[in-house]
Amino acid sequence: MFYKPSLYSFTEVFSECFREIHDELMAVINLPLASLDSQTWAGERPSYLKTEGDENLAWKTYVFKFFCIDHLPNLNSCPTIAKLLARFPEIVTAEFSMLAPQSHILPHRGYTDKLLRAHLGMVLPSGDIGIKVGDAVRKWKQNEWLVFDDSILHEAWNNTKENRIVLMIDFEPNLDKDKALEVSKEILGRTNDKHMLDIAPNNVWLDWLDKGSLP
Repeated sequence: MFYKPSLYSFTEVFSECFREIHDELMAVINLPLASLDSQTWAGERPSYLKTEGDENLAWKTYVFKFFCIDHLPNLNSCPTIAKLLARFPEIVTAEFSMLAPQSHILPHRGYTDKLLRAHLGMVLPSGDIGIKVGDAVRKWKQNEWLVFDDSILHEAWNNTKENRIVLMIDFEPNLDKDKALEVSKEILGRTNDKHMLDIAPNNVWLDWLDKGSLP
């Protein structure tokens, strides 16, 4: 269910830049939600959540790249991450993922089995936090990677009093940039995901992909 991070070259390079990435996270960590054409965190999928807090805010992401579509305001705010993503075009999605205290992302599957997902531990409270993929359970550690297939049923939880934050990356497992773009186009063209379609229809997502960035 989990893969060796050392199999994928980007993991070591990102880990070497952990302090700079952490500093960039701290600089944006308290920004409020705003419109998606500005520098902002975005509320994620309340239907996936069980939480003691606000279900619209309990899971938030600070998106840099989404299926090969750049979010330029967020990239501009974090130049180290921007440089790393430009170096590794096999990465199709990258974002900080914040899970609020006493929150549970319920079991779900990702978009495709043609990509893998990686988490880099950034801010990790002590206590009951973890992720389960299939029958395998892991716990994040700061500046260590967890790599897994998110098309397998998986869930995550934070039963502490503090936020849990990871850097979340989706990538093409053969590290093929052309295949990464091909898979992104396939997903954007066929998805029926309500969260995405509430933002824009499939043809608009594909137009953004052609242009390379969100408007």
